[in-house]
Amino acid sequence: MRALVTGATGLLGSHIAAALQPTDDVIGVDRHPWWGDRTLSLERVDLTEGAAMERILARVRPDVLFHCAALVNVDACERSPEHAFAVNAEMPGRLARAAGPDCLVVFMATDGVFRGDAAFSTEETPPHPRTVYGTTKLQGEREVAAASPNHLILRTNFFGWSSGRKQTSAEWLYRGLEAQQPITLFDDFHFTPIYVVDVVSAMLRLIDAGARGLLHLTGGERVSKYEFGMEMARQAGFATANVRRGSIDDAHLTASRPKDMSLSTARAAAILGAPLPGFRDGIARFLADRERSLSARTATAARGSLRA
Repeated sequence: MRALVTGATGLLGSHIAAALQPTDDVIGVDRHPWWGDRTLSLERVDLTEGAAMERILARVRPDVLFHCAALVNVDACERSPEHAFAVNAEMPGRLARAAGPDCLVVFMATDGVFRGDAAFSTEETPPHPRTVYGTTKLQGEREVAAASPNHLILRTNFFGWSSGRKQTSAEWLYRGLEAQQPITLFDDFHFTPIYVVDVVSAMLRLIDAGARGLLHLTGGERVSKYEFGMEMARQAGFATANVRRGSIDDAHLTASRPKDMSLSTARAAAILGAPLPGFRDGIARFLADRERSLSARTATAARGSLRA
């Protein structure tokens, strides 16, 4: 099968591309020229410029489009709402229309579409985003759903080692703990994180199972940022004396964040026939993968060709 991955040098896009490379024809698209694995066919394109992506879709004619590219900096979205809307809402719908009905459009959505005042939101929970980021990503969901009936929208929140282009939040946490730097982590902000390799593995299995529509694809355990950091420190054998509890209310962030972004994954788990991995297992695998290459990390996620 032929797969096209946008945001291919980012955390998720790079892991999807690496997992598919052994078995599928993969083309990556990104505005950044960097890519650690020179075997990947990478198209350097700014998706917001003209009809460049539409031309690539017409030429490549992918069986599956993994749309991972997005403006994910929450405060940057707050400062530039028009740009955020163009990237996170308009562009996904435009690409879904250009891909055509025979192409499965996999749109990576976010747990930030909810108000965040209750635990384990389901796919039936009415969305009520607090931020421009959440609002634009929710509109992106709607644009994709309206543009193509052949879609899979996945709300998620993942962590992992980067492709090498820039540091992820989990890497920042690991390096800070390793260096015994003072770190303040919120104990009143909860989420259901999942290790990025587990996201890729579950996603590909869902596609193979014929899943369509909207699904939550996060970890199976709800945890605070503080508890997550403490668990990483314990598993890595780092001291925790410099880890302080903090409140998101005291962070003076530009955008007002939801405090509980935890999602229920019951629907996805039923399709997969197993619960989604929890954060403790995810951290253990994150630590074990520290010195491994992208291809080595994703070897457990890779399997036979996509049956889109």
